[in-house]
Amino acid sequence: MSELTIISAIIIGLSLGIFGSGGAILTLPTLIYLLGYDEKVAVIGSLFIVAIISFFTAIPQILNNGVSKVHLIYFALPGLLGSYVGAYYGSQAAPIVQMAVFVGLMFIAAIKMLTMKDDMSGDAVSNLILIVIGLAVGFVTGFIGVGGGFLIVPALVLLSKLPINKAISTSVIIIFLQSSIGLFSYHQHSMALFSEIEWSILVVIALVGIVGSYFGLWLKQFINQALLTRLFGLFLILMASFILIDKVF
Repeated sequence: MSELTIISAIIIGLSLGIFGSGGAILTLPTLIYLLGYDEKVAVIGSLFIVAIISFFTAIPQILNNGVSKVHLIYFALPGLLGSYVGAYYGSQAAPIVQMAVFVGLMFIAAIKMLTMKDDMSGDAVSNLILIVIGLAVGFVTGFIGVGGGFLIVPALVLLSKLPINKAISTSVIIIFLQSSIGLFSYHQHSMALFSEIEWSILVVIALVGIVGSYFGLWLKQFINQALLTRLFGLFLILMASFILIDKVF
């Protein structure tokens, strides 16, 4: 395994720890460009790595009572069904379609976060709307093979009026759940692809990523919420631009 792969694993963990997102956004390019996996196999590997890192990242969030239990019920649980169905259709879709959806949604989420007003007053959406949004986010994340934090965090902040720190903490648990169910669905519908994966390498990447995520959790406490929101939006634009340029040029 190259030093660049190790560095990428640390950055993947940092991203999950600081932003509650970005794990798969960074893992997919790592597996495709550094390890030579094709897109379909990289999606499966990404779900595996992100599920492990997010699980361990979630532990201190739960212990510190930083997670919104209401949103785990009304947002995360419906999202599991959406993720399972989305992974089925994703396993049948052309990789270019998955990547196009991926990049488009990243740009939309980034713009929303960058243009969000500091005053977050107003009513949060009802629990019924939250269920529908959870289903939709779950479907998209299963379809494109990511944990979905880049959609989960904006949804929780913009629609549910959660403080971004709480949204990030809640997002990590949802990412773990949706990545796990997405991986399970891919295993059922695309089992042959699993034989192309070197699991020992993915485990090492995940372990290094866990270290990075804990450092990210420590670092996050020194960043105020308004700045964190803007940094999240800029982070999405950078990642989306990288993938778009690579696929177009």
